Amino acid sequence: MLVIGCILLVIFLFLFLKEKRRISLSYLLTTSIACIAIWIIYFIGSNNSSNIIGITLLLLIFGLIPLGVISFGIYLLFNGKLMLQKEGKRLANLLSAAVGLVVLSIIGMGIYFFVSTYNPRTHMYYIGLLLLTGYFSFIFVSYLFYAIFYHFQKVKYTPDFILILGSGLIGDKVPPLLASRLDKGMNEYIKYDRKPKIIVSGGQGPDELVSEAFAMKQYLLAKGMKDQDILMEDKSTNTFQNMLFSKRIMDNVKQEHKSIFVTNNYHVFRASIYARMAELKCEGVGSQTARYYLPSAFLREYIGILVMYKWWHVLAVCLIIFMLTIV
Repeated sequence: MLVIGCILLVIFLFLFLKEKRRISLSYLLTTSIACIAIWIIYFIGSNNSSNIIGITLLLLIFGLIPLGVISFGIYLLFNGKLMLQKEGKRLANLLSAAVGLVVLSIIGMGIYFFVSTYNPRTHMYYIGLLLLTGYFSFIFVSYLFYAIFYHFQKVKYTPDFILILGSGLIGDKVPPLLASRLDKGMNEYIKYDRKPKIIVSGGQGPDELVSEAFAMKQYLLAKGMKDQDILMEDKSTNTFQNMLFSKRIMDNVKQEHKSIFVTNNYHVFRASIYARMAELKCEGVGSQTARYYLPSAFLREYIGILVMYKWWHVLAVCLIIFMLTIV
């Protein structure tokens, strides 16, 4: 296991240095760490099997895993309640509570099957549910761990452009979430001696009075920015179009260019994947988000990642179901 883990880690580092904006890197990193962790647990157990300290460490490790899962489920339930209080009674704000309920329900089902009379069919269904839960949990943990890791990567070049990604408006007003992106973009602009051009990117939604780009530009002008330093991209309706349409503006202004994009911290990694898909040489910078909002936000990003690579996940689910039918 140690050898496999080290090989995977070396492969991860090689690919990371070539192109860090790939979801496959998250799976490599998580698998390599898991292999090394399994070897450490085995090493502790095999070398300290008669040692009270070794046994205690093993019990602590294996005890913390189910305790952590239960705590995670309970935390999500409370977070869902907090989301409803602070963000309003909308279906989207129930996401963290719904996931917490699913986690605790699966644990409850496991306890029920453990104490109930053995039934081959129902127990097989539960094993299938556990396998599917394990698969999607691996994808989530891999994504979350790498997204956090990626967020803390420093930009090592001076950008020619700073792309600020839009989000929803309230009528024609910039809400706090978008304001945090704009403030961060201004900070980056000042950091680079006011040399980069800022591109505000976002079209007009059905419930918005103006385009996001227009409202964003007005916000920056009110903060004291110069009109000539702000470029508008007001046709995009999603993150991929933000990147693609903004790249066309950059190409028209300067043939060879480097850029950074600004979005909220939870969105940096997924947005960077879209930047790669748009062939935009761009690194992400994240603005701060309220802590209570992060669990729900990361869960939405995770669902977005699943949708981006849906056919791979459909294939994986089919393989799991197929293996269960032939057992």
